[in-house]
Amino acid sequence: MRPLAVWHNRRAWLHQRYRVRTVEEKGWQRVRDLCRAGDSVLLAPNHSDHADPHAIMEVGHRYRLPLRFMAARELFDKSALVSWVMQHLGVFSVDRDGPDVASLKTAIQILSRGCCPLVVFPEGEIYHHHARLDPLMEGVASILLRAARKLPEGRSAWLVPVAMTFRHDAEVEAGFSERLSRLEDRIGWKPRPAMPIDERIVRLGAGILSLKELEFFGESGPGGLAERLGALCQHLLEDVEERRGKDNRAGTPPERVRALRYRIRRCLLDETNPAGADEKRALMDDLYRAFTALQAHSYPGDYLLEHPSLHRRAETLMKLEEDLLGECQYQTWRTARVVAGQPIAVSAMLHDGSLTAKCSGKLTHVLEDKLGALIASEWGAGEGS
Repeated sequence: MRPLAVWHNRRAWLHQRYRVRTVEEKGWQRVRDLCRAGDSVLLAPNHSDHADPHAIMEVGHRYRLPLRFMAARELFDKSALVSWVMQHLGVFSVDRDGPDVASLKTAIQILSRGCCPLVVFPEGEIYHHHARLDPLMEGVASILLRAARKLPEGRSAWLVPVAMTFRHDAEVEAGFSERLSRLEDRIGWKPRPAMPIDERIVRLGAGILSLKELEFFGESGPGGLAERLGALCQHLLEDVEERRGKDNRAGTPPERVRALRYRIRRCLLDETNPAGADEKRALMDDLYRAFTALQAHSYPGDYLLEHPSLHRRAETLMKLEEDLLGECQYQTWRTARVVAGQPIAVSAMLHDGSLTAKCSGKLTHVLEDKLGALIASEWGAGEGS
């Protein structure tokens, strides 16, 4: 199936669906060399676009790498055919909200065998801001550390940061005003095509935030966008945690949301003690609040105005369209760039004592620093306009 899948990935997904005309790559010779040596390689890309795995698949094909992917369980729920095809292409599911022992064992087995690089997105969610890295989950580091302990003498484990960037053709700017008008109309506003684009985007974002604040607080909150987004996220999480309990191991908002979703789902699916109609409504309401908290967290209030470039405008519009209209709009061609950074020698760090098998947090910070610097260097070279 692989030749057909490669062709379908390029034509149907990259070209037609996500409007990616070109996939550039750098640093992948090192990855191929490590795999040919039989070492265990875990690729850890940032995750800011729905086209990310498709671009990596394209690069993997060029270097004859039999990539394996860990993907969200929800993707397998679309249909039996989709599930079957994905599994036969080396994709396996993971429950992101709770302990998934089967998925963990599969990942460790793949890494222990070597030769097949494993791709895991450590951010866990798609945030639509390529130039900024969100806090990483420790699960990626934990998986590789467990696999590294099982490797025989002469083989090593490597963690490779991968920077994913998508640059839009300049023609995308011509559609900004019309797309903003559609979004303004969606929330009942009169479109303002004469207003500067950045001002319209910020104004629209503030308007949507005010609607959410009114929904949950009864009034708009004080302060700037970043402060209000943080307050909304924190309020909703604390509200739900008060009823459903708090996981003290969950520190970041995404981790807290995952912990809450896991607890709520367990209650909804509990067949031995099924929830009544009123309790189900309460559980679904709390699930909605947790989702809204994650949405608020995913909008950095200063992202656009920090560097108002063509690419950040396009990214912000795509995210607003996804949240308001249900899907991103890909109206012009884009160029993907997939850069594999310097591999982190995990086995060597275990041998010299700078890491232990339980140092997943430390290894996660190392990855966060390396991946963040790689992304910064990529955007520093090309975000200009």
